Amino acid sequence: MAAKRDRWRERVDFRVGHTINEVFMHLPPRAIHEIAAEVAEECVRVGLTYQEKDGSLRPIPLLLRPRVVTEDQRVYFHKVCLEMTRAVERLARLYVEDAAIRALLPFSQLEERWLRDLWPRVATEPQTVVARLDANVDFGSFEWDRDFHFFETNSVGVGGMHYTPVCEEIILSRVVPRMREHAAALSLEPNDDMRVLLLEQVRDHARAIGRAGAHTCFLQDLRERGGAMEFEQLAAFFASRGVPAVVGDPRDLRERGGEILAGDARVDVFYRDLEIKELAEMESQGDDLSVIKRALERNQLVSSISGEFDQKSVFEVLTTPELAARFSKRQQAIFRKHVLWTRIVRETKTAGPDDETIDLVPFLRRQKDRLVIKPNREFGGTGIVLGPSADLAEWDAAIARALEEPGAWVAQRYVPVHIKDFPVIGEHGISLEEFYVVVGFLATPRGIGMLGRCSKRRVVN
Repeated sequence: MAAKRDRWRERVDFRVGHTINEVFMHLPPRAIHEIAAEVAEECVRVGLTYQEKDGSLRPIPLLLRPRVVTEDQRVYFHKVCLEMTRAVERLARLYVEDAAIRALLPFSQLEERWLRDLWPRVATEPQTVVARLDANVDFGSFEWDRDFHFFETNSVGVGGMHYTPVCEEIILSRVVPRMREHAAALSLEPNDDMRVLLLEQVRDHARAIGRAGAHTCFLQDLRERGGAMEFEQLAAFFASRGVPAVVGDPRDLRERGGEILAGDARVDVFYRDLEIKELAEMESQGDDLSVIKRALERNQLVSSISGEFDQKSVFEVLTTPELAARFSKRQQAIFRKHVLWTRIVRETKTAGPDDETIDLVPFLRRQKDRLVIKPNREFGGTGIVLGPSADLAEWDAAIARALEEPGAWVAQRYVPVHIKDFPVIGEHGISLEEFYVVVGFLATPRGIGMLGRCSKRRVVN
């Protein structure tokens, strides 16, 4: 939520989070229980659910009080995140041009076979990347901009684009009015709607590739269960804004008269939940993927081919001085300030976190408490080893495993994940409990959306 520029903001200064808690905890217990029941009912009504692998649905819990940013912070985050997304959009061309960059962004043999003939042609086409940039930031700190760091990028099938604005609507309609009864000056507004930002990006991309319309297919593996349940809602939202949209599976597409169809619907742009490696695996199992290949050749996918660069080793490109020099001066300044030093784990000499030349593997062994080791291309917190909380044997084993799997693991500078208190209804009443918190930013030229996530574990997912 964004705090409006008024006397409330001046009074709470940068301690907004604590003040919001104070206002919320002044509500009578009965009112808090009523709010919790209303929020839970709304979450069920709008389908705030996650599908397990067995097909069952579980509700996504929504904390009861908003996390608040100021307008000045929003403006700063927008400028920084937009430059980061533009940097990712440049990677396809740089990948083709620069062997040093190619070496840091590995693809499997299956992917290479798919991409080999496409790279020189598709990499020079207009690139539209819709990316969520996951970051660590404390909105309530006086040094919030200095302590703002990106963990990774997510540029294919971004999660939260339906959930986030829906959650904001629930909090603004069910929680904030009750809080205003005790703090009349409290003035909060929603962030930019991620659904609108996505729709505008799809329209812009359709124009950029010469399509007359923006008929959209939300592309996913409809035979695979598990994950966020958002594409049906996003398609419905697009349709409500006058953009025809369907959900489709790449194996079910067909071509007629030079146009690609999903069912009977003509498609101008595909918003995809599938990486090239997933499409290549489908083809290797005998599925016909020729139609979606043609869509890729025609640059009809969003995110475009640059979206494939959501490897964590992208941050090695951005934090290696001679490679970062391929980007603008403004982007380089952002990389130095906000991108965590990251290296693929391997035997090499490289620039260290302080720009000194280091022998990487001995450095990793010496600097356990300053580092984290994580999979280069997995998500969901899989396999992450936090140096400060690992013993020496566990850390050495993580390094050894990474060396045995070239390109599969990265080491990254460790920063403590911020902790915030939120009101929770428990067995013994209403209390404040600590949660680790992270933020996912989605920036486009027209605005910025923010997905807040929290966990009792340090690895927040």
